[in-house]
Amino acid sequence: MAVNRRSAIKQLLYVSAGMALLPACLQNTRRTSLEIKNIKVDGEQGKMLAELVETIIPATSTPGAKELSAHLFTLLMLDDCYNKEDQQKWLKGMEDFEAASKKMNGKSFLESNATQRAALLTSMEAAKDDKDDVAFFYRTTKRLTIQAYTSSKYFLTNVNVYELVPARYHGCVPLKPFTHKLS
Repeated sequence: MAVNRRSAIKQLLYVSAGMALLPACLQNTRRTSLEIKNIKVDGEQGKMLAELVETIIPATSTPGAKELSAHLFTLLMLDDCYNKEDQQKWLKGMEDFEAASKKMNGKSFLESNATQRAALLTSMEAAKDDKDDVAFFYRTTKRLTIQAYTSSKYFLTNVNVYELVPARYHGCVPLKPFTHKLS
């Protein structure tokens, strides 16, 4: 079989392109959509966090927290701004949160319906013990979700319209005379 140089180079090009694209086909689908350095959250935990923030601020006539990517903001803030002990406490609390959902509803948070999710969060709100990991996880996630929502572009342009400093100039405002009586 005679092989000319042109077909050999073409075959080599096809094989090398295939080898370059192969890692993309074999990637782990359980990763989160955000690359974070200090904490390890897999795809299922990322989905659970997205549903948790959506349960905290659900979509109505306005977009919900999940649509505004509050779960990614939460992960990024935890990864960048919290110390190692708090990150580990939050991750342990996430696992315990799943266990609490299975104990209360008989299934994971992702498999629960909206009513069961709301009931779980109501029980978390009613709990007075702030020392355990579940409470730390829930309260931290809730606080960061609200921060993400209220600092989102949608909120600052449609709900609470933000005006840059110095804002508006009111040049002709009548001044009332000050009458102060000294005693």
